[in-house]
Amino acid sequence: MSLRAVIVAMLLTLLVLPAAAAPRYFENSAPYPRLKPEAATPLPLIVIDPGHGGRDPGAIGQGGLYEKTVTTSAANELKRLLESTGRYRVLLTRNSDIYVEHEDRIRLARERHADLFISIHADSTGSPSTRGASVYTIADRARNRSKRIVNSQNWIMDVDLAEQSDPVGDILVDLAQRSTETHSEAFANILLGNMDGKTRMVGNSHRRAGYFVLLAPDVPAILLELGFLSNAQDEKLLKTKAHRVKLMKAVRRSVDEYFTGPGRRG
Repeated sequence: MSLRAVIVAMLLTLLVLPAAAAPRYFENSAPYPRLKPEAATPLPLIVIDPGHGGRDPGAIGQGGLYEKTVTTSAANELKRLLESTGRYRVLLTRNSDIYVEHEDRIRLARERHADLFISIHADSTGSPSTRGASVYTIADRARNRSKRIVNSQNWIMDVDLAEQSDPVGDILVDLAQRSTETHSEAFANILLGNMDGKTRMVGNSHRRAGYFVLLAPDVPAILLELGFLSNAQDEKLLKTKAHRVKLMKAVRRSVDEYFTGPGRRG
């Protein structure tokens, strides 16, 4: 059973609570998705987010390599690899060198009911000797920011909360967050295992942060740092297609394992 179906099923046990007179989550003209059976979709949808873009170059390497250049190339390579399997639908948050607001990246994934969100970046630090890849999932301290995403985008899952009480809304968002975080952590652990040995990994390679692109309460999400552009060796590697493809093959393998593992849709 998918994440969305699990949460909708849980909601059915909560709707006995009395409805409040005034809505909490639906206060503007955004459309109200209705509680309904999960639509049959033949293939999982993977949303790939190339970090930065357009006016925002991201980190700039010692040799002048832009992070946005690395993320665009890696995202397109991952899209090709995933689509070549015939097992996934793949969507990029941007298809060219443009800047997309963080909230719009999340909105795209949520509106399309994405099954997994992968944001690709390259790191930078003031220490030129630091190098290696890492994977981020959402930190506990960012939970309240995730709830504000629900408020600002005015919808969650396939459920109309316009007439529901505050307790129902709070419980539903908490359920979504917990289930999403569990799935995000599971994918991150698979990915770290597959990347180990394929590239240098930074110490404490599974990290947690409140990055905006990780805040969707109902789409499992990770942020992948491919290496440090502030390190000459990492920058040199990330310039090469061969190295990027090697990393993206590890991501593709991880996606395969995530969707075919116990309890997952295959």
